[in-house]
Amino acid sequence: MKTRGNGRDIILQAFHWNLVKTQGTGTIDGRAESWYRILFDMADDLAEIGFTIVYLPPPWRDDSRWESEGRHGGGEGYFWHDFDLNSRYGTKRELIDLVDALHNRGIRVIVDLVTNHRDGARMTDDQWEYPGECWNIGGFDDGGAFMDGRYDLNLGEVRVYTRIKKAMNELLNECGVDGWRWDYVWGYAVDDVVSWIKSTEKTEYFSVGEYWQSSPHMTNDPMIRKYGPDERDRIIGWARDSGGCAFDIILKREIQTANPANLKYGLNARPSPDERELVVTFVDNHDMGASPYSPANGWGQQCWPCPPYFKSMAYAYILTMPGTPCVYWPDCFDWGLKEEIRRLIAARKKAGIVARSGWTDLTNRHTGFAGIVQNENGEETLAVSIGSDYAGPGAGWSVAAEKRGEWTVWIPKKLNC
Repeated sequence: MKTRGNGRDIILQAFHWNLVKTQGTGTIDGRAESWYRILFDMADDLAEIGFTIVYLPPPWRDDSRWESEGRHGGGEGYFWHDFDLNSRYGTKRELIDLVDALHNRGIRVIVDLVTNHRDGARMTDDQWEYPGECWNIGGFDDGGAFMDGRYDLNLGEVRVYTRIKKAMNELLNECGVDGWRWDYVWGYAVDDVVSWIKSTEKTEYFSVGEYWQSSPHMTNDPMIRKYGPDERDRIIGWARDSGGCAFDIILKREIQTANPANLKYGLNARPSPDERELVVTFVDNHDMGASPYSPANGWGQQCWPCPPYFKSMAYAYILTMPGTPCVYWPDCFDWGLKEEIRRLIAARKKAGIVARSGWTDLTNRHTGFAGIVQNENGEETLAVSIGSDYAGPGAGWSVAAEKRGEWTVWIPKKLNC
């Protein structure tokens, strides 16, 4: 069982934290179209840029509310209160139409599944008694608690497991969804993910988990019990055990240093091709990065944002190197990096770079980051210099994409036409 795509995928995370808000102060408030409809109308553009997978926000209804120090929010999908697919992002019918439109352009769709927790105080259709056996409080939770753990689901309870499986089948069979982004996976056992993937009626195309837990002391983390304190081993272990991918949190940590020379320490640059293909690389996401400004919540979560001056270099790295790259919506469509991202994706595709590609490290001879990447046949087809004095591989190669003073990408002249 493997749900890792075809090795050539490029993901777009097609949402951010400030899109929709329960109190009507999201960035699309006042527009006649839902977010699903806006994406539907952009399907041609997404295909032209080169994305092969679109990653959508949590699809279930969420009208939660929160207020803190003058800010407010809720409705983002992460405190859903039933399995109704008529969410703040659009209706079930609009979701089906969006998936069809993307499929017609060769783009697959994954959705964010939040299976660990929900807004237990506001259940409407799924009346699981609280506290009780369906919850961490009153039952048993096999993973780390989300926040204070009050509304953590007990996935070992058959009612919870079977209801989530039913909801996944609805997304796969009725809506045409192709796979999952698993939220907060250190909060539950990887066996739960494997069981759902095996038991749903349709085989998923792609699956990726968010294992973001650096502390080696969380005794209720199933991955620490299995793989020990090293975060690298736990991330790779989760991906291998699940049959899918995991986000490259190690690379994200190196991106935060804003030092190009440190990029080679990410999991996507590991010596083993079997490990390189297990990771999804990214620069920012809805939790870690900024979002376009909303009066409800300012510039969004920003719990670990990439330094803005380093973003272009970070994208030059993930879009040329092994792993499966994931682009964050605002970076492409709000922060002015769209054309750079388009050119980098085109160079990657011309060069035939895949998730398990091999590469030659040139950083010991140059400043910053420099390397030569191979296609799936082991041929050197892409060279990259990021914040480096590396001037390229020479005769027979030409520049495929460049941002002067920051990065340059070369591919063989025979491919650059």
